[in-house]
Amino acid sequence: MIVASAAALLLAACGTKQTTSSSGATVSVDGPERVQGNVVPLNLTATGFEIVKADGDTSGKTGHFHIFIDREPVAAGAPIPTGEGIVHSAETETKIMGLTPGERTFTVVLGDGTHRRIGTAVAKTTVTVEGPGLDASAPASVKAGDPVTVAMKLDGATAVAADGDTSGKTGHFHIFIDRDPILTGPIPKEDGIVHTIESAHVIEGLAAGDHVIWVVFGDGAHTSFSEPVMDKLTVAVA
Repeated sequence: MIVASAAALLLAACGTKQTTSSSGATVSVDGPERVQGNVVPLNLTATGFEIVKADGDTSGKTGHFHIFIDREPVAAGAPIPTGEGIVHSAETETKIMGLTPGERTFTVVLGDGTHRRIGTAVAKTTVTVEGPGLDASAPASVKAGDPVTVAMKLDGATAVAADGDTSGKTGHFHIFIDRDPILTGPIPKEDGIVHTIESAHVIEGLAAGDHVIWVVFGDGAHTSFSEPVMDKLTVAVA
């Protein structure tokens, strides 16, 4: 009993929990105790189960991770939805962004190729996000020709016009449209990059297909904070 109690304390200190599911698979998660900015790196592992991108397989032998943020996971066998607070990932090193400051709890389960939860394996960790925080949102899909409005909520910093301030207290939004975000060095003003202090921005003329939009909060020198404050969106144009 003494050994069991010590093991439980060790797991609590590490913020990692691992459970065997009814299918024999296990899942585990490891993350930092706290982060500055609003990006949390998680290391995910699974045993007795092959991690692959969603491919429709329902054999119970393959699938991917599903991370529930500050919410309980669905029951075993239930479909796992998409949407706010749920991340689907086939990456063992997954970065969770778009977070607000405070204590965030991440609960990880396994799902098959149709996003249905497999077994009862679950892992959980809690991370303190020190901020600033940035939460961006946009419609998941729009009709061709319709504009896309990106809304941005900032917590822990103030949006102002670029004034050279690099204190980490003020800055402005940088929206990257279908291009990778720039997290080191100055962010230029060019096609596909929007600089704005407004809490909403309208994107016009997106072609049919899937589009990736990154929002990065940068300082008065147009540089991302050293500990990134960012979010990622995907919009489908039908």
